[in-house]
This record gives sequence, C-alpha cells and structure tokens, in this order.
Amino acid sequence: MKPKAITFDFWGTLFTEGEAFLERVMPARYEVLLDALSEAGHPAEEAEVREAYRQAALAFEEAWKAGEHMSVYERVARIFALLGAPHDPGLIALTARKLEETSLLVDLKPLPGVEVLKDLAKKYPLALVSDTGMTPGRLLREHLKRQGLDVFLAYSFSDETGFVKPRPEAFQTALEALGVAPEEALHVGDLPQTDIKGAFATGYPWAVQYVGLREVNGEVKPTAKVKDHRELLSLLE
Repeated sequence: MKPKAITFDFWGTLFTEGEAFLERVMPARYEVLLDALSEAGHPAEEAEVREAYRQAALAFEEAWKAGEHMSVYERVARIFALLGAPHDPGLIALTARKLEETSLLVDLKPLPGVEVLKDLAKKYPLALVSDTGMTPGRLLREHLKRQGLDVFLAYSFSDETGFVKPRPEAFQTALEALGVAPEEALHVGDLPQTDIKGAFATGYPWAVQYVGLREVNGEVKPTAKVKDHRELLSLLE
C-alpha cells in the first residue's frame, strides 16, 4: 500500500469512552437535564430523565442508521418533549452546550497502538472522518490535544458538515482539505457498514478495519484488519 494520505475514524478506532466516562460523565448529564427541567418549571424525577435520555439516544441511533445527523440540540428538544416540558429554544441550546461539555470531565481511553499516529504524521498527511454524537467535533479536538495527538491536518465531523458515513461527502470533505484524491488515500475505521463501505464507495482503493476494541462483521470486506495501530507501519511498507 502506497497511499498519499490516511484518514481515520475516531470512536472505536482511536478512542473509546472507558469506565471513568460512565462513572462520571453520565451522572453529570442527568444532573444537567434535571437542572434544566427545573428551570423550565417542569421538574422531573431522575428515573424519568434517564428513560427520556435513553429514548432520545435510540432516536439518534435510528437517524444515524438512516444516514442523518441528529444534533445535541434536537436530542435535548426531544427529551423536553418526552417529559412534557415547554419548548424553550434558549434553554434547550444552553442545556445542549452543557451536555456536550460534560465529556471533558474525563480523559478518553486510547486504543492499542494509537501513539503511532505521531510517526505516521511525519510521513503522511492525516485527517479524521468521524460521526459525532453527544461530543461534538470542537471537543474531540480538545481531547486529541489532551492526549498529545493533535496531529491531524483536516477534520470532517458530522456535527460540522451535516454528513454521516458512509456518505462520500463525509470523506470528501477531509480529502479536499488535504488536497488528495480518494484514489490516493487509505481509510482506517472499525465499522464495515460506515467506514469500509463508505471509503470504497468514495473511491478509496484501501480500507483497513481496526478490530482492537471489537470485531464487527459486514458484507463489505476490508483490505486488511489490524488489532493494534502499530501494525499499520508494516502494512504500509
């Protein structure tokens, strides 16, 4: 493989939320919502908030599978509606922002071999092509800085572009910023349905599936599979 540039997925490929995330971030999110609902004059029980949060997450998942990006604002609006709270655009926007910021309470967990990005960045222009959920692109950039891995020259985050994988536009946004044609690029991601299928549909000749966190099977077969990002070095040679 002799690509001129490499694009990476973020979640499940480079980082995962980890235990600390569940322990600290989720309670903080419920707290933000409980406060917001009280402010809206519509206090709720934590159990109700958890259930509404879960339903909004399922709606987000459905939209994502349908190839649409659902913003955090839309998610909060849905939670308010499910709980019968009045639709207050200002309060919803503020609550969405606070929910996003909770992701900075902990560091994300790097996946095996992720430090090799520093070596790869010396030889190849790198870009991120990532679908985002509750943590938007502006905060994922912050997480990369914290980890000393802000080595990317371009970013394509679904909350900023409006395009989710496998749509070619998600990949093209990053490649155009790098000034590289799809035919000259390699993509690394963990999901066959979005990463592998999307990269090939965009015109990439190579798509490597990262299986260091989990191995998801799909009908579209990757060029290769790696469990540790350091394996990319030998593949590239």
